[in-house]
Amino acid sequence: MKYQVLEAFKVKTSQGEMELQPRQIIALQSEKALKLLSEGKITPIEKVAYKVWSEILQTYLWIVDTDEDMHSLRSQGISEAIYIAEEIKKLKGMDKEGLKAVHQVKKVFPESSIEEIKNHDKRSTTNRDFLI
Repeated sequence: MKYQVLEAFKVKTSQGEMELQPRQIIALQSEKALKLLSEGKITPIEKVAYKVWSEILQTYLWIVDTDEDMHSLRSQGISEAIYIAEEIKKLKGMDKEGLKAVHQVKKVFPESSIEEIKNHDKRSTTNRDFLI
């Protein structure tokens, strides 16, 4: 699959180490792209939906690029929770209990979206505000 580089980063190739530059187009296998997508370093050029297994949540979930992609999956009968790539970035660094709470909301309200997460105390989910 093809992706566009959003921010410069270094990669190791069979020819040695090289730096990829913003707006550069690269081809990657899905497994390698997931980490870079979650870090906001690349974006897919083509429409894409990833079905991934979450070890933390012990379930499958979908990751798509836009709300439009989410609605497209729903229209195809997909019932698992669907996250937009931007939502995944907002969840980065959240503890296991917080992720489970957000996921439960996404399951109960399939059309919901994560707008903001405020961390008052990183040690306790009870001190978090989720704006969904």
